Amino acid sequence: MHGKVGEVRNSQLISTFGPGAIMDLPDFSVIIASLDHWNTKLCDVISEPRLQRKLRINKIFSPPSLDWDKDNNQGTLPAYRFPRYMVCPNCRKLAPYNKFLIDKDSQIAYCHCVDNIKVFPARFIVACSKGHIDDFPWGFYVHSKKRNLDCKGDLILNDKGVSGSIADVEVECKDCKEKRTLEDAFMGAGLPSCKGHRHWMGAWNQEECSEKSRALLRGASNLYFPIVVSALSIPPYTSPIQQVVAEEMERLGKMDNKEKLQERIEEDMFPSFKEFDLDELWEVILHQRGLDGEDQDLFYPEWAALLGGTGNNSELEFETEEQEVPERYKENVAKVIMVRRLTEVRVLEGFSRIEPLPDLTSIGEEDETHKESFKASLSERKLTWRPGIITRGEGIFITLSEVALTVWEDKVKNAVAPMREAFSKYCKDRNMDDQEFPDMTRYVLLHTLSHALMRQLCMGSGYSSTSLRERIYSRNKEGQKMAGILIYTATPDSEGSLGGLVELGKTEKFEEVLFHALEEAKFCSGDPLCSEHKPDAIGDLNGAACHACQLAAETSCEKSNRFLDRAFLVPTVSEQSFAFFDK
Repeated sequence: MHGKVGEVRNSQLISTFGPGAIMDLPDFSVIIASLDHWNTKLCDVISEPRLQRKLRINKIFSPPSLDWDKDNNQGTLPAYRFPRYMVCPNCRKLAPYNKFLIDKDSQIAYCHCVDNIKVFPARFIVACSKGHIDDFPWGFYVHSKKRNLDCKGDLILNDKGVSGSIADVEVECKDCKEKRTLEDAFMGAGLPSCKGHRHWMGAWNQEECSEKSRALLRGASNLYFPIVVSALSIPPYTSPIQQVVAEEMERLGKMDNKEKLQERIEEDMFPSFKEFDLDELWEVILHQRGLDGEDQDLFYPEWAALLGGTGNNSELEFETEEQEVPERYKENVAKVIMVRRLTEVRVLEGFSRIEPLPDLTSIGEEDETHKESFKASLSERKLTWRPGIITRGEGIFITLSEVALTVWEDKVKNAVAPMREAFSKYCKDRNMDDQEFPDMTRYVLLHTLSHALMRQLCMGSGYSSTSLRERIYSRNKEGQKMAGILIYTATPDSEGSLGGLVELGKTEKFEEVLFHALEEAKFCSGDPLCSEHKPDAIGDLNGAACHACQLAAETSCEKSNRFLDRAFLVPTVSEQSFAFFDK
């Protein structure tokens, strides 16, 4: 395809419409091309040393930003037409797009049956759990029932429209008159094994695959699950010297002494280094080289930075202000901190299809919890960079009393057993390595409190519930104990947010917010069914939690609305003995 076909926001390229995702346009649909086709000369570099080391990459690039150049036919991101099969709304002809008339300028396809009648993309495709995607095998499917695979007749797609179900959609061969509804395909019958097509890397790119194909709707929500890794930019990495060194780490790879560095600076190889002291530069280079790679802990340094506080330094995009804990909650809450300025870097690491791969990097020791083969690659070649965005905003950081938590964890240590068993089954069903979850009790409490607070904060902050996000700090390891929640809002806009959320972190206002959050959590319109719900009942890994009381928007929750239970937080209709806030 050539020419501009649509527009997309930068933030969407790191989530909804990243490489490998299908994007519906008014006249056709496309699949966003792989990173191999990105023009990095149009991209800005984002510096986040901890995240770069964690992902073992040299650079993070923001999505290219450029106005459409109509004269030179130049845009920013390429995309491929997908699915390739189109359907005529008049004669119901079903065929690849090159069997129709294609307008050279608009790329819109028209059918020959009637003048100027647009054809539309087929609604059905196939995909597998390894991330491969392909056109629905229409010819094979309609002929496979009677093994008449040699027939290459023209196809039509009939929609009876009787009940609106998938059984009303029928593919028919005009030559042999064979017919078949799509009901069998969605029941898992009549489809060939996956052919390993990776259409986001090119029309004919494929690899070997042993997974079974699954029929899906083109706009299905389980067709694309982005794997996003994020980190807060914290001191000292927010300082200018840390930023310029991070941008040049790839070129500094073989720099083995300070004298050689000075020579290269004098030769004008690193002009951005000239304004800094040589000793300080070398110290920062050694420090960034010493970061721990894949074992890099993203959470504990953030925890320490949030607790440590900052001065009112305008150079740092990170500013906190501690508030006094409300008197009535001093037994349970250790600190309340207003985060007036924060910067978060989000990086797209890959994606999955059919099933989301849970990101459990904040749980336990950050072990891998899924088979790497189920994460689809963003590029054909192994690249040393990933796409990302910078978001700026504000938030409220709350920590719980370690003394009160220790007593409470001992009291309810067996209460989490059903959720632990359900989690083990969840991992087994999805071919993931079963991982110990040593801090599950603590995590469920913090996660449930976070959701209760988000529901209450959105009422007074002026932000919608989808604008707030959570970051849970949970660990019960000696020397690295964490029990905190950061609730924040951040946008890609350079100015960040407007202060409506952080002001609710002031002592008198936060007391009211927490009180109402806990009171609301005691009861649910779904009680007693909600309060009696067990984690192993339907495999959702939740206790007393439902859409009416605890579940949040998918963009807000870091664990896809799993590991929630109101009974751990407050007394409920069916359980009064597990509550952390029991007074």
